[in-house]
Amino acid sequence: MDRITSMEIFVRAVQLGSFAAVADERGISAQMVGKHVRGLEAGLGTKLLAKSTRFQKVTAAGERYYQRCLTILAELKAAEEDIYRNMNEPSGTLKICTGVNVGIKVLAPSLARFMQRYPKLEIDLVVDNRLPDIKKDGFEVIFRDKVDGYENLIAHKLKSFEMIVCASPEYLQQHGTPNHPDELSNHQCLQSSLLYLNHNWSFFDGKQHFKPEVSSKLTINSGQAMMSAAIEGAGITMQPIFQVNNALKDGRLVQVLADYQLPEVSLYMIYLPSLRNTARLTLLKEHLQQTLKQYV
Repeated sequence: MDRITSMEIFVRAVQLGSFAAVADERGISAQMVGKHVRGLEAGLGTKLLAKSTRFQKVTAAGERYYQRCLTILAELKAAEEDIYRNMNEPSGTLKICTGVNVGIKVLAPSLARFMQRYPKLEIDLVVDNRLPDIKKDGFEVIFRDKVDGYENLIAHKLKSFEMIVCASPEYLQQHGTPNHPDELSNHQCLQSSLLYLNHNWSFFDGKQHFKPEVSSKLTINSGQAMMSAAIEGAGITMQPIFQVNNALKDGRLVQVLADYQLPEVSLYMIYLPSLRNTARLTLLKEHLQQTLKQYV
């Protein structure tokens, strides 16, 4: 059997947790997956997985071999991509995960333009607010506003976005425009039903910090849906500039408390160490940095 193919199958078996899942992914039988793994074990003279059919855990030797396989397969991929780098034409597949808001407003349109420039590249973009399991889900690149929990990966900060507090002209006409952060306690300040997506309603005037108690009768688990509700007059919303930029320009939303400084939200590109210096990642990073310059 081809040793490289067996190593690829073994790596995915570790990541997915079952032979059946690998078989479905590669379009082969579970028995063939087991045959590849057993071939590696025979060559090494040791068990890599606790079971030969449906395993529960990786052995100590299997974990060491898994890490080495990742390095070897990454080097092979980098060697192939080095050829394409010289031709300025990346190829292969990138599996990417990102949050819903930045995925819809920033990444999806930017990736579409990127793929027009590099048609040999394939991208699998998953838009989901749940925190991904890198090993199990097989993602190579994720985009998040925090790096906590991803210490074993490489994180590159792409940009920090200004946060904007805004509401529709109709809401402000009916309920009044707040001139001080403390006045927000008298308003409907739209909240996320997902605690980790709630923004920090903290204001700084250059001398003093203000943290008003905000609440609303309407909670939503999507920033984009929250913006739509604000446009219809549901209340005041705090959003990153990329989310509300167009609505501010055409007057559907109006910024309030603009004289106060708010905490910024960062966007990190977090990726597997095996992707470092590959043409796919390098060109994508450069493309996104250029795209994000529009959000001053």
